[in-house]
Amino acid sequence: MNTELSLSATEQTLNGIFIPPCPATLTELMREIKHPEASLEKIAQLISRDAGMLAPLLKLANSPFVGLRTKVTSVMHAANILGLRNIMNLVHNIALRQSLGGEGQSFDKFWERSTIAASGAEKMAAKFPTVSREESYIAALFHDCGIPVLMQKYPDYRATVMADGKQGIPLCETEDKHYSTNHAVVGNMLTRSWALPARVSMAILLHHDETIFTSPDNRAGADVRDLIGLIHMAENVTDEHLHVRDKDWDKHGELVLAHFELSEQEFSELKWDMLAFLNGE
Repeated sequence: MNTELSLSATEQTLNGIFIPPCPATLTELMREIKHPEASLEKIAQLISRDAGMLAPLLKLANSPFVGLRTKVTSVMHAANILGLRNIMNLVHNIALRQSLGGEGQSFDKFWERSTIAASGAEKMAAKFPTVSREESYIAALFHDCGIPVLMQKYPDYRATVMADGKQGIPLCETEDKHYSTNHAVVGNMLTRSWALPARVSMAILLHHDETIFTSPDNRAGADVRDLIGLIHMAENVTDEHLHVRDKDWDKHGELVLAHFELSEQEFSELKWDMLAFLNGE
């Protein structure tokens, strides 16, 4: 995937691609958590003020993807159980879903897959002390966010991708050929416009780059490669859970495990723990 060419092409055609602005509530919350005296009470108050955020957040907090044993009935209740980091993860999830919109089975499947991957990345990141669990969640949640943007811009997107996919043509190659950009580039632009952490945006840009673990790249330090690796591991767990073959793992899996110094057996154990969590075991 030629990210330099894709970035240049996207910048030239950006006027035709709608990048939704960061929701006001999320912007305010991100500003608040940087405050030295940020508190769960203040965060809960800000969320509760947004009627469009409140109900979906409680629904997500009580979903199997979070795994609470006690049903939460208010944002403050959820905040006390989950903590600030996890509440912010859920806010990012709702904000992204509401901003990108989309209706129908394709979008429903996309959001299910993104939410599972985000939960998986966050929980697997706990195995690696130097990796941010919050950023792992956000990176996995947003890594394919360019797809619904392109789906809504181009009515033929889904049919084109499916047709090329049956011929074994990689997704980004199809997107670059037909639309002069790809979802990794669009996702990078969206996360930058939302002022998400720079390494998250870079991980999203490079997550389909097959050389990222083998060739030096001054855009991708160890922290960026950590996030990319967790994206791939989370996708592998997600596809296993949804009974879908993960073709990307065939290309990246061995390199990802080498990066984290994990054996196949260690990853299998990590994966089965995640699958048990997703299955409510």
